[in-house]
Amino acid sequence: MPTELTDAQIEQGNARRLLAGLQMLLPQIDQYLPSRAQSIRQKSTELGMDNSRANFAQTFTALQQGSGNADSLEQAAAVAPPMLKSRIYQQAAFKALDEGNTERARQIATDHLDGGARDVVMQRIDFRELATKAESARLDEVRQNVARLRSDNERVDLLIQMTNDLQKSNPKLVRQLLEDARQITNRRATGYEHFEQQLKVAHAFAGIEPARSFEVLDPGISQLNELLSAAALLSGFEVDIFREGELPLRGQSGLTNMVTRYGQELALLAKSDFEQSETLAARFQLAESRIMARLAIVQGLLGVRPVQPRVNFLRGAGPDFMSMPNP
Repeated sequence: MPTELTDAQIEQGNARRLLAGLQMLLPQIDQYLPSRAQSIRQKSTELGMDNSRANFAQTFTALQQGSGNADSLEQAAAVAPPMLKSRIYQQAAFKALDEGNTERARQIATDHLDGGARDVVMQRIDFRELATKAESARLDEVRQNVARLRSDNERVDLLIQMTNDLQKSNPKLVRQLLEDARQITNRRATGYEHFEQQLKVAHAFAGIEPARSFEVLDPGISQLNELLSAAALLSGFEVDIFREGELPLRGQSGLTNMVTRYGQELALLAKSDFEQSETLAARFQLAESRIMARLAIVQGLLGVRPVQPRVNFLRGAGPDFMSMPNP
């Protein structure tokens, strides 16, 4: 039977948790209050607290900022908390693939991943190999490979992966593959995943033919208007998205998040055609959704990164250093 903790034990536990939280903030303390960082390290040593979590936090922060490679990601995964090991090993495999080392990516997946995580990496490797072969293959051969996949989502992902790899070497084939992807997604969305696929196609077109991106986004905005109207009608019954008759600008619903996603794509396109981006943003019928889309455009033009939710992978250890704003 567990024994009841004394006041002294509770106080000591709270103090250690606070110190652990400060350990997680050491990268920021080193930057802004370097004179105090040594005191934290000294106190941690005195109490016999393991610094591996703080070291991992500092390493993972650097990796998130884009300074890591496959080697550093794999090293970070080795000392990561158990709940994050699979995720970071998966990122290490993807990084190896981006670096052109297919065999290294396959080895990381085989040695450190299992189940769905390994399947995702292996599929990405297969996609990359197909994309490499596509440069010398005929279009009908590429389409045959695409048709063998099990779902439209996989087909769209493969086509876009191919266009990323072939964008410089074969722009004509890239346009043909993107048109194929557009044909797959050119229908009413039946879920948020389908909206995301449409956004992927629009995003891929943005770099080579922005006008096609607007054409891909336009039907989605019309459907979002329909869904928002239906949600307003059902508010208080089947759904509860609206607050006092208004759509929250920072809501947690899939609909509000999707409006923001469309706004972010319009922000990207606004750099080449602001007038058309503003025209599509104005097509949102609700005032709140128009504000959300226009706010995303303004943020994009000003270079302000949109706030993204970040996972606190060390819950209970103190402040979430991953959620702190960039200086």
